[in-house]
Amino acid sequence: MKILLATHNPAKIQSYRQKLGKIGVEFCTLDDLGIKEKYQEIGNTFEENARDKTLFYYNLSQMPTLGDDGGFEIDYFNGEPGVKSKRWLGYEASDEELVNHLKKIIPTIPIDQRSARFVAVSCLVNNPEQIHLFKNTKEGYITNDIRDDYPVGFPYRCCFVSSDFNKHVQDLTESEREAISHRLKNLESLKQYLLN
Repeated sequence: MKILLATHNPAKIQSYRQKLGKIGVEFCTLDDLGIKEKYQEIGNTFEENARDKTLFYYNLSQMPTLGDDGGFEIDYFNGEPGVKSKRWLGYEASDEELVNHLKKIIPTIPIDQRSARFVAVSCLVNNPEQIHLFKNTKEGYITNDIRDDYPVGFPYRCCFVSSDFNKHVQDLTESEREAISHRLKNLESLKQYLLN
């Protein structure tokens, strides 16, 4: 089975390229098919956004399509930024703007109330009657140690400490990073589904 990746985001494509290769899935991109349309996320949950986005690109391509949605939840702010992770400031903010915002607000949060998580929901659409959702999280907390070496496109990694290793995510080894990867766990579930 060849699967279409429902994203124009180069960082996500590169991440998928690495992870899907490890589970033996062949894929193509929207650019490969000449699809230029961009889906506007309007859902209230990660599940809604993942499903609707994937269906949107399935309808354009008429081939099995894999999409996702994800973001960062801070419990102190009732789960915000959540589905608004890129638009938390009221507009499509740059990585630098989001990091600067975090630098201002994190010191105001009590040390014992800093639990947070990354959430990823992946959706596979074989056809409109076969829609499969996979959800995982990466649990931890936010820290005053706000780093500048986060990957482009992933600004919330600047301040996140993994609960599994009690280490800043930027200090994790590659094997530690893979062990807690919420997206990789989703793809492993996808692999099991495809094998079954």
